[in-house]
Amino acid sequence: MSQVKRNFQKNDEVYVVDYWGTEKGAAAFSARALIIAVDEEKQTFCGVLYGDTYQTYSFADYGRLIFDTSIEANTAASKLPMPGGIAYQRIGDRVYKKEVDSIGGGYVDDVFDLKICFKRGKAVSTKEMGVTVFLDEAAARNK
Repeated sequence: MSQVKRNFQKNDEVYVVDYWGTEKGAAAFSARALIIAVDEEKQTFCGVLYGDTYQTYSFADYGRLIFDTSIEANTAASKLPMPGGIAYQRIGDRVYKKEVDSIGGGYVDDVFDLKICFKRGKAVSTKEMGVTVFLDEAAARNK
C-alpha cells in the first residue's frame, strides 16, 4: 500500500478498484470515478462511478482501492483472486485452501471496501491480501 499522501479535490478524476458480475461471479476491475464531494475532517470523498453509482472512499485507501491512473487500478485489480480461483487463508498457524466465490463490496465504518467472498467461510476485506490471504500457498505458509 502506498504511503504517499494525495490531495483529493472536488471534480478530480480518479480510478478505483470496483467489482462487476461475470459469468463466473463478480470480479475486481477498474472504474473511473469523478469526485463530487470531499470531507477533509473525515478524510473521505464521495465519487460517482458509471454516471449513477455514488460511493464514499477513505483517503487511507489511496494505493489500494484508489489510484491516479487506470493502469495502476487495473494492476491492483489483477492482483485480487478471480471467481472460481483458489486463495490461501492463514488463520492462526494454519493455512486453508479456499475457493473464491466472488469479489464483493460494501460499507465498513461509512466507507466503501472490497471483500473476497469464499465458497465456504466468512468474506474478508481485500486489505487482508498479503497479510492473511494469499494467491500462493508458499507465501501463506512463509508469512
